[in-house]
Amino acid sequence: MRHIVLQLLLLIILCAPAHAQDIQGLANCTVKVFSEINRTDAWSGKAPKQCPADIYVERRPTGIFVTTWVAANSESGWVRTSFSAAMGVAEIAGKDSLKKAGSDITARAARIERCLNSIITVNNPLECRDYAVTSYLAGEETGTENKRLIWLDDNGRHTVVEYSYGDTTSTPSPPADLFSTQAVPAGVKLDIHLRTRN
Repeated sequence: MRHIVLQLLLLIILCAPAHAQDIQGLANCTVKVFSEINRTDAWSGKAPKQCPADIYVERRPTGIFVTTWVAANSESGWVRTSFSAAMGVAEIAGKDSLKKAGSDITARAARIERCLNSIITVNNPLECRDYAVTSYLAGEETGTENKRLIWLDDNGRHTVVEYSYGDTTSTPSPPADLFSTQAVPAGVKLDIHLRTRN
């Protein structure tokens, strides 16, 4: 009986479209971007060292939002994983608050990663909430695209994962639905430290 259960689990894993990228790795990239903003009061527009991800930085009334994502080819098409997190201006400006917020982001990312891996293997979101949409495309672009948002339903810090995959021929676009404002241009001063003194 145990042998049959193991074979079924292996079949489910092998039939998944692709495994998610390392969410904790994306979260670490996000924390490095916040650290850069703390040090330089600006976003350079370049990914930090050892961070093979695309990055999008937004300034919102509540603080700074950073989204990191990676896209790759899979056996059945493509897969894209993105991670979005927020920090308040005062958190970014302070050394201790930055460290504490960064630890919170990486801890939340680890919890969401467990949820996503559980969703992929046994369709169980564990402690997370998720929202999934499947799009069927016909015309110039044909195929199927699946998009799933996963987050912790605890009224805590904004930390959201988007896991998307499809068999369309085009390269997946950036996870634009996570963005609500225009990107912060590279090199623009964010006046983080000035704002916290008022």
